Amino acid sequence: MSTPVPVKITEEGLLLPRQVYQDLGEIEVLRCPDYILIKSKVMYNRDLRARVTEILRKAGLLVKPTWKRPPTVPPEERAELAKKFSLGKPLSEIIIEEREENW
Repeated sequence: MSTPVPVKITEEGLLLPRQVYQDLGEIEVLRCPDYILIKSKVMYNRDLRARVTEILRKAGLLVKPTWKRPPTVPPEERAELAKKFSLGKPLSEIIIEEREENW
């Protein structure tokens, strides 16, 4: 929820009351064409993620998968598979040839 805050513009910069920002932690300042937005990085990201997750869950769009996660393939095996699959023509060339042969 947005709350207007009284500020003072001086030659040294924009002065904000301490109670406005002291509990925000790390902040992010965005300069837009007609306003400046100051928001908490940590709270904003955490709250936004929780809010989006809840909205998706209520709409029935967020479902926990019922299947088991596939096993992680070790880097050595991935490298070996990459070598095997890199042999021969690129898939795009095979597709073009098949189109020309009216498959």
